[in-house]
Parts: sequence; C-alpha cells; structure tokens
Amino acid sequence: MNKKLIPLMVLAGMLFLTCMPVADAQVLKVADVTYIQIIDVYYADLDDDGIEDDIKLLVEFSFPTDTVARVDLNIWIELPSGYTFNVRVSVLRAPGESILNIDCFNTAIESGWYTVTLLASVMGSGGGRYYIMDEIVFDPPKGGSGLPGVVAYF
Repeated sequence: MNKKLIPLMVLAGMLFLTCMPVADAQVLKVADVTYIQIIDVYYADLDDDGIEDDIKLLVEFSFPTDTVARVDLNIWIELPSGYTFNVRVSVLRAPGESILNIDCFNTAIESGWYTVTLLASVMGSGGGRYYIMDEIVFDPPKGGSGLPGVVAYF
C-alpha cells in the first residue's frame, strides 16, 4: 500500500466519523415518573343545565424531568348498573407539575356507587413507555338526562 494514501484514508475516516448523526435519545425510565393519580372526583352542574349530573375528575401529574413526550389517559366511569362511559384524553408535552381537569357532562345518571378507573400510558421522548393505574369510588345522587360529553383542560 502506498504510504501517501494512508494519511488520506485516516483523514477520510475522521471526516466520516464527524459527519455521522448523533442521537440524543432520552429513554423514559420508571424512576423518571413520579406519579399520575386521581386526586378528586365529584358531581356538579358543570354544563349549566340546572341538573347536577356532571362528573369532574382532577388528575395530578408530577414528572421530575421534561422527558415526557405524551401521556394518554384512558378512563372508565362504571355506573352502579354496570354501564360504563369510556373517555380518552391525550396530552402532548405534559407539564411537570400540574392538575388536569376533566369535565364529563351528563354522566352521573344513576344513584349508587361509581367506580372511576384511570390507565395512563406515559411515553418518553426517547421511546420509553410506562403505565400507571389508579382507581377511585364515589357516590353521586341520581342525575338528569342529556348527551354525555367531555372537556379536559389544565
């Protein structure tokens, strides 16, 4: 091999290495998630129809870092009869410390004990995923009528 080609090959190799893209992926780890939990649930007249047949959920988020890319909340509201309302809320770039308000209109339609189940899928910016589950039981009075609906806001 020609001795003059060796420095050129070394230089080409160094250029190749410096031009390679560098991935800065941060994989979400279990320790990165502090908690997501239902901190309160109650009934009220949230849609101003004069009937206290709406359910308010307060879901608290607490993440120690900003590596959370998306949080998908799957919520089931099971009525005493066994009938279940399903709600799905997706939050992109969830704030580190926050409370998400979820207003479920016209869903407290039976008297008795309701079970609210939350399954959160937390995805990190590097592709990691973690699941959190929480549940709460409460007893609203028999409500009114109307079509169900949901609004979520911080």
